[in-house]
Amino acid sequence: MNGKEAGQSMVLIIGMIAIALLAISVVFAATAVNIQARKLLSVADGAVAAAAYNFELDASGKDVPTLHLQPTEVRHATEKYLADINADSGFANLQIIGAGVESDSVTAHVRLGAVVHPPIIGWVVPSGISIHVDAYARTLLSR
Repeated sequence: MNGKEAGQSMVLIIGMIAIALLAISVVFAATAVNIQARKLLSVADGAVAAAAYNFELDASGKDVPTLHLQPTEVRHATEKYLADINADSGFANLQIIGAGVESDSVTAHVRLGAVVHPPIIGWVVPSGISIHVDAYARTLLSR
C-alpha cells in the first residue's frame, strides 16, 4: 500500500455512514407523516359518523319512510365533533376542506386537511407536508 491510497477507506466509510443516516432520517420522516395521516383519518371517520346521525326522516304518506342528510347539517356536525374532541391540538393547520352529502342523499362525506412537520428533516420542508383524508358514512333505515 503506498501513501496515495492511505485514508481512502476512511472516506468511503464516512460516505456510507452519511448515506445510511440520510436513509434512516427519510424513513423516519415518512413514517411520521404516515402516522399523522392515519390519525387524521381516524378523526375524519369519527366526524363523518357523527354527521351521518343528523338525518331527517321523511314519512310523508309514502309506504316506506326515507332518510335525507342536509349538507349544512353535515358540516355543522363535523365542526362540532372536531371542537368536542379538541382536534386542533393534535394537528397543525387542521381544516375542513369539504363536508357534504353524496347524490344518494344518505351518504355523508368529510374531507379534512392538515400539515405535518416531519422530524429530523423538517428543515428541508419548513412549511410542512400537506395531508388530506376523505371519509364516508351512510345512514340506513332498517327494520
